[in-house]
Amino acid sequence: MTNATKDTVTELAELAYDAVRPVYGNDSPYAIERVFRESVKAVKDSNEFRLSADEAALLVAGRLEKLHQRSEQVWPVPADKSRSGDQLNERIERYAEAFARRLLVDRCEGKPSLLKRRANNLADGFYAATIKLQRETTDDTTETN
Repeated sequence: MTNATKDTVTELAELAYDAVRPVYGNDSPYAIERVFRESVKAVKDSNEFRLSADEAALLVAGRLEKLHQRSEQVWPVPADKSRSGDQLNERIERYAEAFARRLLVDRCEGKPSLLKRRANNLADGFYAATIKLQRETTDDTTETN
C-alpha cells in the first residue's frame, strides 16, 4: 500500500468513525470493517462499468444512512459525541464523498470492478486505522474519567 493510499484509507476510517462506529466490544474484523465493506458493496452493486464521484457518493451515502438500522454491528454517533458536531447525515455524506472521490475515482479510475479487486487489502488498512481510533478513544475516555 502506497503512502497516498494509506493516507486515503486512514482519512476514510476517521470520517467513518465520526459517523458510524463498530459496537463496543465487538472486535470481529467484519464488524470493524463494516462501513468500508458496505461502501464497496454499494458501488459494486451498481453494475456499472464506471461511476462518477457524485453517483458513487449517492449510492454509498444511501446505503450507510440505513446501515445502523439494519445491523447490530454498528451504531450511529450522535452529533454531540462527534468531532464535527454535525448531523449524522452530513457526516455520512462527507465520508461517502471522500470514499467516492479519493478511493473510487482517484485510485480506481471510477471502476467498481477495480475497487472490488483491491477491497481486501484496503479493508485491512481500514481495519488497522479503525482499531487505532478505538484505542485513542478508549484512552481519551479513560483519562477523563
